[in-house]
Order: sequence, then structure tokens, then C-alpha cells
Amino acid sequence: MKKNIIATAVAMLLSTATHADSTAVLKLKGVLTNDACTPTLSDGGIVDFGTNYVSALSATADNQLGHKDITLTIACTAATKVAWTINDNNADSVKKLTIEDATFTGNEAWSSTVEFGVGKTAGNVNIGAYSVAMNRNITVDGGAKQVGLSSDGVAWTPADSDAQLLTHSSGLFMFSAMNIENNDLVPFTNAVFPLRVALAVQKTDALAITDDTPITGQATITLRYL
Repeated sequence: MKKNIIATAVAMLLSTATHADSTAVLKLKGVLTNDACTPTLSDGGIVDFGTNYVSALSATADNQLGHKDITLTIACTAATKVAWTINDNNADSVKKLTIEDATFTGNEAWSSTVEFGVGKTAGNVNIGAYSVAMNRNITVDGGAKQVGLSSDGVAWTPADSDAQLLTHSSGLFMFSAMNIENNDLVPFTNAVFPLRVALAVQKTDALAITDDTPITGQATITLRYL
């Protein structure tokens, strides 16, 4: 019965449209491909900052817990133009603060668009934030390339320094591989992106921690085929 009602409604709409003076064109677009790419993070994607004793942290100033370096490797079954985005899964727990030594050139991270959440205390206080920076020089199929940046997947520019912080921006900012010589995107079968993760937490007076409190940052990297 439901299928008949839907079919009748469509028929009536089409019949009415035949008497109209204007038309609308619906076009479909897509790609069928055998190419497939897989992203992999070193160390299983776990960035472990270890155990930090509250008694050793500052009660009156934000605490810098240092940085760890990891790599993102994208492996494809055939040469493919592919980009990737990063999105914060714990964005509601970001405590905006300054993260020191956040990039490969020692720059700070301070903007909310480049800070990721690390969870909350039992008292629902945001613990702090971490940042992810990228080295602009990457290895693509055994050779040197540079990182390309885009906000729409159409217009691309090269990363201009190793102070590049990853912008989550709801997963809209893309990263890919470019030729150093002429700044055009390159297809690849294997690309390695060096990343730096830096962490800072609030002053302990604000956290008011009485029990062991886990740091629970999590972000998702998604591939976008170009």
C-alpha cells in the first residue's frame, strides 16, 4: 500500500510539470575505482604521556607536559590523489590555553581551531588541550615532497613552514602531497607525514583532582579521494 501511494504521488507531480514553462535538470556524478588507500599511525595511534603526579604540577599556572612525535602513513594499492582531514572526537572538553613547543620549530599553539580536547575531571572540569603539528617535508614513494593545504579540496597551497598546526575545523581542512618544484598535487602509493603532538593541562587548583584522572584525547583521521 505504501509503495502505491508513493508511485501515485510521483505520477501526479510529473503530470503537473508537463504544463510548466520552465524545467530543472538533475545530474548525477560519481566515480567507480579500484584504488584503495589505508591510513596508519605509528605506535598503533597511541601517544602516551605516561603518569604525571599532581604534586609535581603547578597549582597556579598551566602545565606543559611536552611533546611526542609520531607518523601518519597512507598506503594505496595504486597511485592515487588523496587528501586527509582530522576531526576532534572530544571537542567539548577543550580548555583553551597556550601549548608551548607545539611545532617542529618550537612555536606555540593557542587558537581554539588547533587545540583538541583531552577529557574532563570527575567534577566535569576540562583538563586541558593538545595540538598536532606537521613537518612540511614528507616522504612520498621514497622521494621528498611537501604538504599541500586546502579548505575546499579545490584550491591548494603549500605549507610554508614546519610551524604548521593541524586545524580540525569540523574536518574541513585538508592535507595532501605536492611537488616541491611546481606546487601541483601528486598521486602516490605511499606517503609518510611526520606529526608532533604536544600537551598542556590546567593548573591543578582549577582541576581539583582527588582521584586518578585519565587523559582521553581522541581524533579521527579521514581520507578524501580527489
